[in-house]
Amino acid sequence: MKKQKGYVIHEGRTANGFAFVAIATLKTKNRKTGDMIQIWFILRDINPVDVVKCGLDANTICAECPFASGKGCYVNVGQAPLAVWKAYHRGAYAALHPFEYAAVFAGRKVRFGAYGNPSLLPVSIVSAISKACAGWTGYFHDWRTNRYAKEYSRFFMASTETESSFRLASSLGLRTFHASPVQPAGTVECLSDATNGRVNCAACKLACNGLSSARPSVWINPHGSKVARAIAATAGVN
Repeated sequence: MKKQKGYVIHEGRTANGFAFVAIATLKTKNRKTGDMIQIWFILRDINPVDVVKCGLDANTICAECPFASGKGCYVNVGQAPLAVWKAYHRGAYAALHPFEYAAVFAGRKVRFGAYGNPSLLPVSIVSAISKACAGWTGYFHDWRTNRYAKEYSRFFMASTETESSFRLASSLGLRTFHASPVQPAGTVECLSDATNGRVNCAACKLACNGLSSARPSVWINPHGSKVARAIAATAGVN
């Protein structure tokens, strides 16, 4: 197999018809996650910077995330997402087929959704990658409306931001990843934050892998350059 920096693992359309691609990159400098394969969801025909500027992310790849469209997301779309989008258009990423998953994912941990909702991937692909890899993390915001939310919750944490959304997700039997200034009872703090970065996601044992683990739900304080916007956004969502 030709040595690659990443692969296209899926191409599809959002619920409102926008073409998107899911790309797995093999190396990262992200100290918080550590050595994990990163899976990105980007609109195919519009660069990520323009997508955020016009607010299209909130209705497509980041559906139901209150931090979308510059309202608190820690991801700087002008950096990694834009670089991935440009590399895709240069033809830098070969298509990866399921029979090749073992060769790429074996022994590696995977971050589903370095940017975007991993629930854009068909459940069959999520399941196949989870079986091929050494572990994973994943978080999805559309758990309230996605008709396959029960299936995705086997693999991904339900992203919540307020006490009411946390309670609703919990009542549905979901494990949550709660981003808010207030820690809900019964949750544990993200170890990367709790240890000031000494424990990264690759080494963490809290297992942000949905109902595939019986561990508690996880809480994190909003962070990033837009933390004030994120905190403000949590006050305006349900």
